[in-house]
Amino acid sequence: MLDAMRRSARSFGMKLVLMMIVLTFVFMGAGSFLTRSPDELATVNGDPVTFEEFQAAHNNIMENLRRQFGGNIDDEFLRMINVERQALNSLIDQKLLIQVAEENSLRVTDEMLANAIARMPAFQTNGRFDQEQYNRMLRQNRLSPQRFETLQKESMLTNQIRNFIVSNVTVSESEARAWFEWENTEIDVEYAVFSPEEIESVEVSEEEIRAYYEENQDQYRIPAQVKARYVAFHPDDFVLAEAVSDEEVADYYQRNQSDYEVPETAVASHILIRVPDDADQQTIDEKREKAWDLYEQASEGEAGFADLARNHSDCPSSEDGGHLGSFTRNDMVPPFSDAAFSLEPGEISEPVQTGFGWHVILLEDLTPASTTPLEAVADDIREQLARERAGDVAYRRAIEMYDISFDGDDLVENAGRFGYEIHTTDFFTREAGPDAMNNGLAFAESAFELPMEQVSDILEINQSYYLLQPIDRKESRTPDLADVEEDVRKDLEAEKRVAAAREAAEAFLETARSIRDEDLSVSLMETAAQEERIAASTGLFTRNDPVPGFGQAAELRQAIFSLSDIGDTHDDVIRLGDRFMIIRLAARVIPGEKAFAANREETVRRLRARKQQETFERWMDTLRAESEITVSEQFQRQFNL
Repeated sequence: MLDAMRRSARSFGMKLVLMMIVLTFVFMGAGSFLTRSPDELATVNGDPVTFEEFQAAHNNIMENLRRQFGGNIDDEFLRMINVERQALNSLIDQKLLIQVAEENSLRVTDEMLANAIARMPAFQTNGRFDQEQYNRMLRQNRLSPQRFETLQKESMLTNQIRNFIVSNVTVSESEARAWFEWENTEIDVEYAVFSPEEIESVEVSEEEIRAYYEENQDQYRIPAQVKARYVAFHPDDFVLAEAVSDEEVADYYQRNQSDYEVPETAVASHILIRVPDDADQQTIDEKREKAWDLYEQASEGEAGFADLARNHSDCPSSEDGGHLGSFTRNDMVPPFSDAAFSLEPGEISEPVQTGFGWHVILLEDLTPASTTPLEAVADDIREQLARERAGDVAYRRAIEMYDISFDGDDLVENAGRFGYEIHTTDFFTREAGPDAMNNGLAFAESAFELPMEQVSDILEINQSYYLLQPIDRKESRTPDLADVEEDVRKDLEAEKRVAAAREAAEAFLETARSIRDEDLSVSLMETAAQEERIAASTGLFTRNDPVPGFGQAAELRQAIFSLSDIGDTHDDVIRLGDRFMIIRLAARVIPGEKAFAANREETVRRLRARKQQETFERWMDTLRAESEITVSEQFQRQFNL
């Protein structure tokens, strides 16, 4: 029946039938959740959370993920982080905060809003608010000014509340000192590792193999497999057939000339005297005076600029003599850019203040803005246009083949008529796809969904187009033991080696405990030597460092920093994958008063921010618990909330 419908799909009668089917589904309410979703997805103390709000929040999270991870986002990752739950929770919290603001008569005036928007660097040109830039940025983010200003006002209100909640959070000297020690205490750990690879041989009987197979049959189950044939339409196969004229190249260049504009660039070095965010006036004055002193030294040639930067700059670029490389005006904050681009090469600026502190800038080179001439990019444009056309041609050829191929040998016969090559895969699984095809999961999904011999819809995979046809299938089955006996033997032997390694580790731990109880001064290395084993030490590291030799091993790190006294051996064997470890605390170095004094301001700032976040989160937890929050059952079912 499906084939008959496809063959008749171009007739007016069939179109009318299809239209009636579509209308029936519309009026019956069929379709996706997004088309039939209730307007209210949730309520927060009676205030609705609408589908429009949820969709905007969801889109915002997805856009941030794309910016952060590019194309490396798959369905499994999205399920793991539960974007839907994040979007809903953010809206619920926002509703709660707005309600608190209203109850406490907090408000954001139009003047406050206008001033806040005018200060945003994204909307400024040369340090001043630019209305055209404002409108352009909103269009790029698909926001109307009204919507953005509403969101900004809500954000400012919630910030007012947050600042009020955390305003009394303080950090005492003892808290800062304790946290600095907790973060920066260095320890050295001795360890012995027991690995399955050390176990030379294990015995496995035929009875054990049979028993292991019976207990783990699903592990050896052969998944369903499909073999398919297909025709591929690659744009590269049609590029040479698509000639692009000089006039078309020139027209494209004119329409996209902004793409070929090269902005003015500067090459500069700088000395940064950083000013802490919470600095008092005395500190600010001292930092400014230091910047002016360095400016005078550099200007008068008392010392080389690079040497001054290495010795005094608070920027990571100090290691390279303050060199920043090449940058455009928009790459730097406006005060810095304005100063740098106003200099002549070789000239040094007076100290310039930005949000980071005071900068002394040496301009090394200045390249004026320019436009790349057509001659330099004509070949690239021609190739780009040819590829775009070739992609269109490839798709049209796929449609032509699709329209005349239905099932059976149609695909083979029509490919021969048009001179296209028919490819045949080996058997493949749904999870892996064909071996010879990159990113073949979409191909496999389609092949497994189709009945035998039926031609698929057009698939787009890696910018190419495919028509495929499943031609053979093997159902999932459990193999006989004889067919997988060697695999079962290897797996059982591997399991026994792991068990033997654990037993060896546990025996060594008992020995180490006995020696520890008698003499704490005996190192793990000495104990290992008595047992004809090799032990090693990590060397000093802090809890924020990777464990030397083992990386970011959370369970191992937790065990290591649970050791309290020098000489302590951890009470349990620690498992890392298939390896087992015994650890002993060899040394601890607590940072001194001088180190704390040098880092006091930064420690207080970071600890205050941490305490503020924890305080606000506890307050939000209480606010949620005391509020009436309901989520529609349909929404919960749709997203497994």
